[in-house]
Amino acid sequence: MARLKRSELKRIKNLAESEKSNQEENSGQILNVKWTLRDVIFSVLFLIVILVGIYFGIAWILSILKISDKINSANITSLSFSVLYGIQVFLMVGVVWFFAIFWRRSKLRDLGFRYYSIIKTIWYSLLALVLILAINFSYVMLMTKVFNISPPESKIEELVNNKNISSIMLLVVVSLIAPICEEIYFRGFLFQGVKKSWGVFAGIFISSILFAAAHLDLYNFLPLLAIGWILAYIFHKTKSLIPVIFLHAIYNLLMILVLFSQFKSFNL
Repeated sequence: MARLKRSELKRIKNLAESEKSNQEENSGQILNVKWTLRDVIFSVLFLIVILVGIYFGIAWILSILKISDKINSANITSLSFSVLYGIQVFLMVGVVWFFAIFWRRSKLRDLGFRYYSIIKTIWYSLLALVLILAINFSYVMLMTKVFNISPPESKIEELVNNKNISSIMLLVVVSLIAPICEEIYFRGFLFQGVKKSWGVFAGIFISSILFAAAHLDLYNFLPLLAIGWILAYIFHKTKSLIPVIFLHAIYNLLMILVLFSQFKSFNL
């Protein structure tokens, strides 16, 4: 009789936990991640192979045409920039759609497309923005004052100083399109795929490393790593892409506005 009672109690407990889990999932507190770590690895390898192939393919064509030294980020046109960045966006969002939506039949909500409090979004973003700016300032001071290493001109600085690219286009790409696409891939897809198999810490760490590496900026690798860590942590706590997209967009907007004011260049 006692054995029957224990068995019955265990069954009731399991049913209660299952019901609670379903309620949390339906209310958006838990995201149903159906894609796997293998999907994440395949997506990373695919993007590396394709993007590197495109880069060397274009370089090879330009060398044949003997104009490779005349085309770079300092003189690229708006059309060329939009095409190249459009390919990157298409591939990044495309692999998320294929593995998460098409292949694993996940919903957009599972990637983090769910409502989150606007007030909390703004508050968390302000706190995180202060932390990010403090990290960046401390890093630059450390590199310049202690190690005597000045920051080199970045690709985005070359693009801002480029008179052939529309400033409005740069603003839209840097402060809107880039944050949306990068957060969908790195936080919504990659972080969650790794977390599902290896846990939260591994998810934050690996997604942050890949996020920093994807920017191809060795000097700013550590600050980018810290930014990726903060974004992943906020996404983990909120289960929504809205706060991280907002934070990412505000940070990028501030940075590019500073560059515009520094170079005194804003062309339509």
